[in-house]
Amino acid sequence: MVYLSLVQEGPAETTVYMIAGYALILVVMAIYLATLWMRWRNLQRDQETLETLLPREQDRPNSPDQ
Repeated sequence: MVYLSLVQEGPAETTVYMIAGYALILVVMAIYLATLWMRWRNLQRDQETLETLLPREQDRPNSPDQ
């Protein structure tokens, strides 16, 4: 009789797990996008630093004869 009552129940309620899964995926995606943005910002800073350290083309003479 106990087996018969278990078989007649409806499907398990898993809505909470589905919402938690979507929330977790969104949080992971947000963290990933934030790290990409920080890496891009650091690359921009590095590029600006390198541009200030490298000699400019206009400061160098065009040919060695001049």
